[in-house]
This record gives sequence, C-alpha cells and structure tokens, in this order.
Amino acid sequence: MLKVSVVVATYNRASLIGRCMESLLTQTFSYYEIIVIDDGSTDGTKKVLKPFLGKIRYFYQKNAGVSKARNLGIQQAKGEYIAFTDDDVIVDSQWVAFLVKCFQENNCDVVGGRVLPLFPDETPLWVRNNPAKISGGVVIYDYGQGTVVFDPSHYRFIGANFAFRKQVLMECGTFREDLKYDGRISMGEDTEIVERMMKKNKVIYYCGSALVHHPVYIKRLTLRYAARWNMAFGRFSARQEQEENKHFIYWWGVPRYLWKGLIVDFLKLCTRVFHRPALYDACRGFFRKLGMVLEYRKMMRGS
Repeated sequence: MLKVSVVVATYNRASLIGRCMESLLTQTFSYYEIIVIDDGSTDGTKKVLKPFLGKIRYFYQKNAGVSKARNLGIQQAKGEYIAFTDDDVIVDSQWVAFLVKCFQENNCDVVGGRVLPLFPDETPLWVRNNPAKISGGVVIYDYGQGTVVFDPSHYRFIGANFAFRKQVLMECGTFREDLKYDGRISMGEDTEIVERMMKKNKVIYYCGSALVHHPVYIKRLTLRYAARWNMAFGRFSARQEQEENKHFIYWWGVPRYLWKGLIVDFLKLCTRVFHRPALYDACRGFFRKLGMVLEYRKMMRGS
C-alpha cells in the first residue's frame, strides 16, 4: 500500500535536481512515490529528469510559483501522507521512514523535520559558527535529534522538510496562492499553513531524525541579500498580523510598537558594524520591521 507521496516543486535547478532525485530514490522505506512539479523551467530541467521518469511522476505547469506547484502535487498525490522538500536538497536515506514512524507512533497530523546546511569549502568560519543568524542566506531548522510535540514558541517548519496527513490538507486547505507582494510571491506560504494547522488544533510534532541537508550559496551570504529577504518576510508578517485583527495603537497607519522597534534596531545596526554575527542579527530585526512598516503603509493606502 502506498503510504507517502513526496512532492518536489522545481524551477530552473537543472544543476541540482538530479542529485536531489538520487537521494530520494535511495530511501530505506519502500511504499512511497516521488512527484516532481516543474514550474515552467527553461534551463533543461526536464532533460536532467528524463533518466528518472520511470521512477518518478513528472508534471509541468507554466511558471506560477511554488504554492501552485505544491498544490498540483497534492492533487496528484496517492499517499496517505504528503511530504514536501526542495529541489536542491539531499535527503537522508531514512527520511521517509522516520516521517512515517512519527505519524504512526504519535497519531499526528503534521510533522516537521530537521534541516542542516551544506557549506561549500569557501564558507567563512563565522558563518559556519552562526548559521541561524543569516536569515535567508542559510537554510537551517534544528531543534535537536529527538521527536517531540511541536513547541509553539519555536520557528514554524520550513518547506524543505515537512509533511502532512493528506486528509488534514483536504480538511484545512492547501497552500495559499495569493500571498503576493509587488507582483512576486512571498516566502510566507510555509509559515502560514503551519499557523493554520495550529489554529485548528491539529496534532503537530517535530522529528529530528527526519533529516534533510540544504546547500548554502555563497552569493546569498551578503547583507544586501539578508536585507531583501527580511524585508519580504516582514511584508508577509504584516499581512498575517492584519488578518488576525490584533488591536494596536497606530501611528501613521503603523502599529506603534514597530516604530519603536525600528529605532532600537537601527541603533543596533550602527553599533555592531564591526561584529559580523551581531550585525546580521541586527539586520534581520531592522529590515523585517521595515518591511512590516512599508506593508502597513501600503495597506493603509488601500493598495
């Protein structure tokens, strides 16, 4: 009986998708399928996937974003559980087995796993020692190797490694496709769907044994990239906060706490210039709040 459908959305990752498929095809668990949704790639991705077509299910759509690609994967999935990962990762050989074990032993609805960075040789030592501070530049999700009930105080699971009972997705809804800012899709879809499951009191577990390795790209380890990434996440956070109808004191259409936080984080930026980890940490706080301020102002104007 088919237990798990692994859905991989891909876009222009011809250089890495083959390595991802090889790791997915060497799982110790037998009863699973691999579904690849090609979101309009133009770089020869389909050619790279051709040798795998007898072992995977391949679907193509015009470029419409990762949420729509994942939702197509959900429509096509035949498994009782649907797992998601990225097109550039290397998954541990027991990844699927540990996800299934967590679902079955804990009777849970959602499982999120551990994501560790794969650093290229030229990665600076300070980055290796402070990966969690490089928001966006380093993909990491690590709360240890254990299996525990999800702690609401922790960061939400990320799309490189989480899985859902299919019935729960049918009941609670799939990935939102409307989270767009300035014509681009936000990175908030993963966070939003986990938040939704929490609000509906679904049983959520973290499984540290379900391990995925995610590559680190040197070109993303810049302050400029960190600023752009955190501003975009801030825009998503403002929309999410607004939808929750939280009550704030507003100054010029923006919650007062954001103006105060922006000033504090700006001062941190100015005083931490010569300490890289602290500087990136301050960058995360400042630009995330700046993104929220800009989005609140945009919402106030009705645009």
